[in-house]
Amino acid sequence: MPIGDPGQEQFRRAIVTLRNLHIAAALSPLFTLRAELLANDELSDRGGFDNPTRDHLVKLLVYCDRWRRRVTHNPDNAPLGDKIEKAIDAKATLDIGDRPFGGDDVQNQSGGLLSLPFALDGSDADIPLQSQLKLKSTHALVLTGAIDKAIVAWTRLNSRDRTRFVTRFDSMRVYGHYQEILGYLTAFGGDENRVDVAQVLPSEEPLGADDSPNRKTERVNTAAPGSKV
Repeated sequence: MPIGDPGQEQFRRAIVTLRNLHIAAALSPLFTLRAELLANDELSDRGGFDNPTRDHLVKLLVYCDRWRRRVTHNPDNAPLGDKIEKAIDAKATLDIGDRPFGGDDVQNQSGGLLSLPFALDGSDADIPLQSQLKLKSTHALVLTGAIDKAIVAWTRLNSRDRTRFVTRFDSMRVYGHYQEILGYLTAFGGDENRVDVAQVLPSEEPLGADDSPNRKTERVNTAAPGSKV
């Protein structure tokens, strides 16, 4: 697996060489969320996905956001956003310390450059590119796009040149991406948001897309009774 190779397609603007290992740590749960999304057959349903699927994905997003707060240098205890956490518990209390890893109150040693430990060039079967996917659901397309945009955003933070932690400003930039993902999960997900889909996609027609209704090439069945069509 060519770790460190430039990203491709939707990851082409990702910066894969950085100094901040905390960014790689914060990306790990985001890749888990992406993998769970793409492996779920509920996302093949063009009408939407059910409550358990939505709730599962929201919980994974909450875990992503907890890591965002963990790697944020926040000595003044400034607000870091709580909408993601409260998506599953409106009475949630955010009790993660402002220095959970310690060591951010003294001058740190400079660290060396490292390659992002995720292959974003399509060579990792667990991190497929857009062209390697077949997503029938437009909801899945939008959600995957939002997650991939957040992944790229993490790698482009100014804090990538720090040895550890991200600034509150960078943290809130990522928080905006997470709010967008939560918005899509809330708007598209759940039984109450399902819509009725009655027709077959042209790409799934047994006789080919040209045999779909409203196409000039739709075939007329004129074969004699008992003959093969």
